[in-house]
Amino acid sequence: MRKNFLLLVTSTILIISFGFSTVVSLKSMEVLVKENNRDNSVIYANEISNAVIDVFSEAVAVSQGMNNTFIRDVLKNEENLTVEDQSEIFRKYLSDIVYKFGYSTAFLADDKTLAYYSEHGYTKTVDINNPDDDWYLPFKQSGNAYELNVDNDQANNNRLTIYINMRILDGTGNYLGACGVGVPMKQVMSLLQTLEAQSDISIKLTSPDGIVRVARSGQLVMQRTENDLRTMLKNYDYSQPYYYETKNEDGYTIVKYIPECDWFAVIDYEGGKTSVRSTMLFKNLMVCLCILLAVLIIFNYIMSLVAKHTEKFAVEALEDPLTGLKNRRAYSLEIEKLNRKPDLKNISVATMDINGLKLTNDSFGHTAGDDLLKGAAVAMKAYFGKNGWKLFRTGGDEFIAITINEVPDKDKIITDFKAQLALFHHELIKELSVSIGVAKASENEITSVEDLTKIADKKMYADKELFYSNTNHERRRR
Repeated sequence: MRKNFLLLVTSTILIISFGFSTVVSLKSMEVLVKENNRDNSVIYANEISNAVIDVFSEAVAVSQGMNNTFIRDVLKNEENLTVEDQSEIFRKYLSDIVYKFGYSTAFLADDKTLAYYSEHGYTKTVDINNPDDDWYLPFKQSGNAYELNVDNDQANNNRLTIYINMRILDGTGNYLGACGVGVPMKQVMSLLQTLEAQSDISIKLTSPDGIVRVARSGQLVMQRTENDLRTMLKNYDYSQPYYYETKNEDGYTIVKYIPECDWFAVIDYEGGKTSVRSTMLFKNLMVCLCILLAVLIIFNYIMSLVAKHTEKFAVEALEDPLTGLKNRRAYSLEIEKLNRKPDLKNISVATMDINGLKLTNDSFGHTAGDDLLKGAAVAMKAYFGKNGWKLFRTGGDEFIAITINEVPDKDKIITDFKAQLALFHHELIKELSVSIGVAKASENEITSVEDLTKIADKKMYADKELFYSNTNHERRRR
């Protein structure tokens, strides 16, 4: 026995020592991994931001150059031109832009006539009620010099395009219309795909309202909800270079604002490849630890199951599942314990019986009857339980409360308890009524707790007769 004890102590010390050193080592490695991931994420964010700026900065500059004296003069003097002449002027101008810079499209919207021109000439009339043109009025009213907008290019087979909308103003600041070029979505998507493949990350470009503007199709369904993304962007601190948060074991999200296009780059790394658990050191440590702990873990597991089930069965054996009060078996054990006391004078007993339970079951069903029982139990806990009484459900609608503490006079107990019953509320049951009888050993000659219970029972039945003697409750007899 002594050897076994020493072996157990020694094994326990070895296991604890090995486990402690393993945990310390892994925690230190985990800190290093997270620091490395953060440093890498900042590099990725800057790289992506610069790449996006490279794509759009030229497009913004070209769009800004389109807001020139020539365009403004044509728009201001359009009443001197025929529709055909104006369309041809803009067609040549816009087609030159497309040919020279290689963009997928170039456009101009005349605010006076709402005519929309592309490199093909007059294309359509802007209709602010048409979902395809819902960008125009908000942009006009925004006051922004330019903005990026993702839309279908109706002049070129509805291919998805990122438009740079540039404001056209005359010399006095009056709004004349909008112009700009379109960058093919495919070009930006290809850029994101290349960057994602290099670093095993996912990239989304979103506007400040939380709407994903550019992302590979597989990334449009994000793990976070739109509300989460919207909240994160709403709380973004523009005074900081980026926002960073960890997720999972070694994953992260980093958000960087790109002022040149008024978008956010949201970069997600789900983790797994850089985690501590993916390292060979971790795997070797775990193999050693598992071998060392196997027998002890199994033994402890079995013993914990035995203890858990034993405790569960012990509790269930003494508890009423409906009301949560102790059951009749627990009551019998309590009586046996009290009867062994040399002096019973401090004991008080209250017996209780619910009135009208059968009528409730017959009228509203057994679910309502159960609600009545549970409501009574709640009231008993609120009054008797709070004052140190032990509560038991000894039958269908029969309850007993026992205490060895000093209690007030019987009338006050009954009055206070029935006041507690009056707080009961139920959609179907209008009243919770409980007949009660209270007996104090100090006022009676008894030799056992059962004797005191019989005295309380008589008073309880007298209270029940008084209840049913009221004509308003005659029907509850049946």
